[in-house]
Amino acid sequence: MSLMRRLAPVRGLAEQAGRTLLDALYPLECAGCGGSGKVICDRCAEELPWLAPPYCVVCAASSEFELCQACAQSGRRFDGIRAPFRYDGSIRQAILALKYGGIKAAAPQLGDMLADYLEANPLSGDLIAPVPMHSSRRRERGYNQAELLARRVAGRCDIPYQADLLARTRRVDPQAGMTSAASRATNVADSVAVSRPSDVHDRQVILVDDVATTGSTLDICASALKEAGAASVWCLTLAVAGSRRTGE
Repeated sequence: MSLMRRLAPVRGLAEQAGRTLLDALYPLECAGCGGSGKVICDRCAEELPWLAPPYCVVCAASSEFELCQACAQSGRRFDGIRAPFRYDGSIRQAILALKYGGIKAAAPQLGDMLADYLEANPLSGDLIAPVPMHSSRRRERGYNQAELLARRVAGRCDIPYQADLLARTRRVDPQAGMTSAASRATNVADSVAVSRPSDVHDRQVILVDDVATTGSTLDICASALKEAGAASVWCLTLAVAGSRRTGE
């Protein structure tokens, strides 16, 4: 019997548990200390970099004022970004493992962290949707990490989930390689569309992604939703990049 046939039952059980075959064969390692069992162990979870004020009330970026310079000057189409963590330390490594490392099994724990935050800090929402990924990039990665997180949050918080609410109209360059807000905004411009505008008319949408950096991707998604008639668009991410450390 071939190796792939012998591994077929393992693959089936792995898929039922939301894991790939590779990470089913190897235990999860803590992104912080390397211990096995969870993507963030209990000890490292106690040291996670919580997002703390002062920060912009709209995009949650570090700001001494109610609005950061970017939000004050150009405005945003989303109503706000909310997140439990700064993009630093163990949570950053865990997000990278999920996003680029193929560690799909990290999604349930990270999704539960996001759901815990939403339960403690409710947002107005009739439905939850993920930031979309272009079909070619999804084939390369095997999954959209935003979908995994959004589905988990929706299930935990009993909010309707719509995976295909938004769609990528073209493939964009990876945002991670761009340092300026202007280049990120140009890169994602006109790259998202609402699949069925009737689904969002007068609806309050919670848009889920893994991390907010400049907010360009979230803003272009919110723009499409608002143009389709959405009443509000709140963005929920695990972390915000560029926010200050507690006490700084």
